Amino acid sequence: MGKFGNFSLLLPCIGVILGCMTVSLTLAIMEGMEYSIFTQLKNVSYPAALYNISDEEYPKLMETLSDLKIPFEQSREGQIMLLHNGEFRLVELHGIEQINKFKGNALQISSQNENDNGLLIGHSLASKLDISRDDTVLMVLPSKINLFTGVPQQKYFQVNDIFQLKVLDYEQQHIFAPLHNVQYFLPPEFNSFYLPLTLSPEEISDITSIFPSVKYRNWDDNYFSFISAMKMEKYAYSIIGFLIVGIAGFTLLSMMSLAVIQKVPQIGILNAMGAKGNFISNIFIFQAILTASISGIIGISLSYLFIKYDNQFNLIQRIFPESLFFDFPLILKGEYAIAIFAISTLLLLMAAIYPAYKAAKLDPVQAIGFNK
Repeated sequence: MGKFGNFSLLLPCIGVILGCMTVSLTLAIMEGMEYSIFTQLKNVSYPAALYNISDEEYPKLMETLSDLKIPFEQSREGQIMLLHNGEFRLVELHGIEQINKFKGNALQISSQNENDNGLLIGHSLASKLDISRDDTVLMVLPSKINLFTGVPQQKYFQVNDIFQLKVLDYEQQHIFAPLHNVQYFLPPEFNSFYLPLTLSPEEISDITSIFPSVKYRNWDDNYFSFISAMKMEKYAYSIIGFLIVGIAGFTLLSMMSLAVIQKVPQIGILNAMGAKGNFISNIFIFQAILTASISGIIGISLSYLFIKYDNQFNLIQRIFPESLFFDFPLILKGEYAIAIFAISTLLLLMAAIYPAYKAAKLDPVQAIGFNK
């Protein structure tokens, strides 16, 4: 019974270690995925933009942005129809001013193609429409129809490069081109300014007070639902780890309750020697804190060790070779580690309250004569 009792006291420790590791690695994986996805999305969609700009407002707004020292990039964007070999797709066309810089930083295209007048099309879209590099495709603007012929505005473009960006639906829904090549295809109502930084409320107010019709959007507002879903998923998976810690706390409560029953005579002797109830209850509280502290430190340390080796050897990619579509780092923030440690300690501390209270309330005379 003695050996079994000693081993059973290790069960809460093992449970807390596993629980802390589960929560830590879950948060590290989700945080790393968020970082990779959000970084790519911010690069490819720009942190913010001004749009709904008329031709008359365009030069004035440009001058205002310069006066306010707000960096910007001229652009045009609008929905068009892309046709090739009898197939078509509705996509969002973005005319980028600094297209070569955008290719390298956002789309990670390292092609040496000297032609900077062509389209940049996602791999998924190119596969659906059977498009290869240097192919010629037809772009149609459904919103602009010639009143005399009834035919929508259209133009042929050459495909310059095909990019791979495994984030959401960007490969299928968005294509890019140099601004100088599409500004005469997309009409002035598609004018926009891409901003490398989000604007403060004061800056937005300054702009809209001068240009009431101009609209502002930032990246967070554009992808609010996606961001919320990612964060909800991260915290939902973390609950599983805390459930393991909760089970460990329940195990600790059972072990401590059993320990109180086994040690009733000793507790009675301590009471008879003058030990107060608080002193006796603190023994069990201290045991819970010690269990939580040691186990929590071990669990979080093992998680950091796993993250270190994952950064060197891509352990996650090796464990799940066919489940991950892109590479990402494991990121465990310090505040997350502190929160995991604190919550685990709190759960085990709550588990120790009942046994501690039970031990403190034992009658010394009955306890000394207690027969197990």
